[in-house]
Order: sequence, then C-alpha cells, then structure tokens
Amino acid sequence: IVLALLLAACNGDKEVTETSVVPGEQPIYLAIIWHQHQPVYFKDPETGIYAKPWVRVHATKDYVDMAAMLQEYPDIHVTFNLTPSLIRQVDDFVAGAKDLYWVTAEVPADQLNEEQQQFLLDRFFDTNRKIIARFPRYQQLLQMRDGGQEFTTQDYLDLQFMFNLAWVDPEWLEEEPLAELVAKGRNYTEEDKATLFAEHARLISEVIPIHKHLQEAGQIEVTMTPFAHPILPLLVNNDLALQALPDLEMPATDFVYGQDAVAQVNLGVQLYQDHFGVAPRGMWPAEGSVSEDIISMVSKAGIQWMASDEGVLAASLGMGSFTRDSADVVTDPDTLYRPYNVQGIQGDPVAIVFRDVVISDKVGFTYSGVGGQAAAQDFVNRIHAIRDALIAEGAQGPNLVSVILDGENAWEYYENDGKEFLNSLYTLLSEDELIKTVTPGEFLAMAPEQPEIDDLW
Repeated sequence: IVLALLLAACNGDKEVTETSVVPGEQPIYLAIIWHQHQPVYFKDPETGIYAKPWVRVHATKDYVDMAAMLQEYPDIHVTFNLTPSLIRQVDDFVAGAKDLYWVTAEVPADQLNEEQQQFLLDRFFDTNRKIIARFPRYQQLLQMRDGGQEFTTQDYLDLQFMFNLAWVDPEWLEEEPLAELVAKGRNYTEEDKATLFAEHARLISEVIPIHKHLQEAGQIEVTMTPFAHPILPLLVNNDLALQALPDLEMPATDFVYGQDAVAQVNLGVQLYQDHFGVAPRGMWPAEGSVSEDIISMVSKAGIQWMASDEGVLAASLGMGSFTRDSADVVTDPDTLYRPYNVQGIQGDPVAIVFRDVVISDKVGFTYSGVGGQAAAQDFVNRIHAIRDALIAEGAQGPNLVSVILDGENAWEYYENDGKEFLNSLYTLLSEDELIKTVTPGEFLAMAPEQPEIDDLW
C-alpha cells in the first residue's frame, strides 16, 4: 500500500484505488517453537553424580547449536522453550556436577575394573546407529561388542572417547580442537579425553548465554514451562481429566492442589527472570495441557500467551477435530491458523496458539527418512498450500501457522544430525517473501485483536 501511494504521488495520480494493490501479497506468518526439555535425573546424594548423561550430551549436540546457527540466518525468528528442570541441571553441570557416563569415561582405561568395563560395553553405544556409522572406529567397536570380541585397553579407551565425541554437534566437530581429534580416528590418549571433556564443559556453559544473547538481539523468544514440568490442570483438580476422558477410572481420593499449581507457575517465572533478566511472555504448559481453570493463575503470573495442540482448539470450538483434504491441507484454515484469547476469572486474557499437528509431526518423525533438501522443500510447500487455502477461503489475515515440537531428540534420526534439513529450511524461509517467521509474541504485538474461546477444553 505504501509503495502504491508513493507511485501515485510520483505519477501525479489524484486517487489510489484498491486495484493499485496486487491481490494475495500479504505473507503468511510462521511460528516455529522448539521445545527443549529434560526430566530431573537421579543425582546420588552422597557423590553428587547424575545417573544419566542426557542433559550434558544434548547440550553439546543440540541446545547450543540449535540457537547459535540462527546467527547465520538473521531474518529467521524462532522460539525456544527451555524448561526449568533442564535449566536447573544445566546450572548444576556448569557449577561442576558430572554424570556417571562422564565419570566412567574419565577413568584411565588401564585402571578400569570389570564392572566399569561392562558398563562401557552396555551403555556407551546408547545413541542412534546413524550417528555411530559416521565414525568408522565407533562402528568397528560396535561390531566387536556385538560379535563378542574381547576388548583391549586401547579399545576401551577409544570407546570412552567415541561415545562422547559422537554426542557433539557436527558444527563443533569441524572446529578445533575437535577437528584434529576427529581426523585422528583411533588410538586416542588420556590427554585427548581431557581435551574433549573441556569442550563439553565449554558448550554446557554456553547454553543459557546464547539464548539470552539472541533474545536480547530480538531474533528469538525464550519461553518457559512451570517449574517441575507438571500437568497443571491435574494439580488444580484431577477430576479435570474427565473432561478429556469421561470414561476414565479415577482414584478414590480426589487430588486438589491449586496452590501447588500456582507455585509451579510462579517458581518457573522466577527461575526464568533469574537467568534472562526479564519476565517471560510465553509459556509451553507441560505436554500442551491446558484448561479454563489455569488461565487466571497464568495471567496473574504475567504470561501473555501459551501454546497447545490443534485438537484442543477443535474440541474447544465444538468441532471434534480439524479435517484435511487429500493433500493434508486443513479445510477450515482461517479457524486454525490464528491465536485465540481466553479470559479467566481474574486477570487479563491469555492468548493461545495451536500447533499444526501434521507439519510438526513431519519434522519430528517423518522427514528424517527423506533427504534434507527435499524435506525442507516439502515443509515450505505445505506452508504455501495453507496460504493458498486461506486466500481461496477469503481470509482477511494476518494468519499464523504454529509448528511446535521437541527440539532435541529428532535430530539423531536424521543424516548428519539434521544439518542439511535445518540449513535448507532456514535458507528457503529466508528467501521466501510470502512466508515470514515470527515469534508468537511478535505476532500478537502486531495483531492483538483475536477471537475468543468461551470454554477452553
């Protein structure tokens, strides 16, 4: 419109009509929300050692790089949800905590006892076979283990090293000091292990700072989840489960602890503020579980928007479910692809965005079996198909497609940790003038007037 007005002024036109604007120029908005989460793993009260390594190794393989790579795509805006249970354990590792896998790997290979050797054989192949196959020595050690071959001291040392090397993002493996160790391939030393673990410690320490930096730069929005990842509606009243599953067999004693639900939200907000220096605007409620009863507590905690699933929206609107055509395109797109406001008993309304289940599941489960470029093109084509359906429906817009999924576990099923897919996707979206990536907070600031849900399911 601005361009048309300028052209009209330059041409001396006295009037600009609607025909001066080319129909269908409005972009469709896309919110990508990566949910980064870990449960609280058992920590030995005597040794302070965590039983599982998954916070550490997902930090070295996923959390830092998923955010850092966006610096190469400044036009791409993304949302990351970091759960308090994850942040608390990251803090602990930064402060010097270790996990049993780390401690066992640090034992000099010539000093391993039989129990530790067996632990290595049992647990140090705990990764996707696609990842193991990227490292010839690691693949050889797996074949030796499966074939019942006896391991030498050097074999154990290489296994200690390879497990922890494989759980590092390929981007960091291409940089020193790890690139030289990757090229070495085998016959690692105790000094090599020390170098590798120093890089693990460095990457863990960057998880919170890189997200804080990108949020302050305005490229990402970081959201939160209630403190211990609870199902908030069930804390308020476990009878709320009957709204979703009327035939569910319930416990004999009711569980009604609304004050715990309030505390979970407030503690999550406080932890977020302590780490990011600002109050959170958005929240992913654990498992996307919502109810009318939690809206007031969420609003009073300062949360402006939440996210949930398209099935929740359909049920809230009395639709049953959203139908799709033979191409998987929603037949009522203007209803799904927008936020909705929900008013609680107290406080301001809270907006909710609802994820497109099909596209989210494509990224999470299906695209790993397709070439990265082809998968990224399919993703973009699906967003365009939604936009075309909105235009055909006569939707006035603006409209928002929300793709929300786990941001850590899918990538080990992709070739090369999903690098080709993510880079291709961000490149295509950067070049596409008809798709604009935004955070939900940005979209709501641009389009605050949204329809209301009278009775949230």
